[in-house]
Order: sequence, then structure tokens, then C-alpha cells
Amino acid sequence: MEKVDRDILDWIAAETGDPALSAQIANASVKRRDYTRTGFFVYFEPDPGAEPAGAAPVSPRMDAPGLMDGAGCDLFLRDGRLHYLEVYARGGFLPEPFVDYKLGRDHT
Repeated sequence: MEKVDRDILDWIAAETGDPALSAQIANASVKRRDYTRTGFFVYFEPDPGAEPAGAAPVSPRMDAPGLMDGAGCDLFLRDGRLHYLEVYARGGFLPEPFVDYKLGRDHT
């Protein structure tokens, strides 16, 4: 798992405050990561034995030099379990590797 992926997931776990989601994030196993130039997708190995999340994930905004309007991050669940993470530039391209960023609440 890339550092940026781990940072986003840890931010989501802290901000969402759901113990089941936090446990899934702590044990997340990446199946595949796809970079699309305007963002990336991180697909997780399903864990059918994991306790389902009881709350919807809180999504961060990402700001960094080179991003016109920042980036959005969304964590998708299937049956309450990690499915995939999408990170997308809000205009323009997402640099790869992505190293100089800040995560925070969306201010739109």
C-alpha cells in the first residue's frame, strides 16, 4: 500500500470514528491499484469475516501544489466492508507519485 493510501485511510478512520471501520482499515489488504492520470483507485481484498461498518465513511479533501482545485477522496464499502478507495483531481491531473499533500475537511 502506498503512503498516500495509508494516510487517507487513517484520516477516514479517525474522522469517522467507527470501531468496525477502523479495524478494517488497520487490516486493509490491497488487491490492485490503478492510476488514471486524473486520480487513482485502490481495490481491497474482501474480508467476509470483518464486522460491517456501522457508519458511512467521512471523506477528506486533499490539497497539494500542482492541483488546480484540490482532490476528492471517497471510500466505498460493499455490505459494510472495504471495497475501494477513489482519489480524483478536481480539474487537471493528479501527479504520480503524490507526495506533498494535506488532508482536511472539504470546504465547498
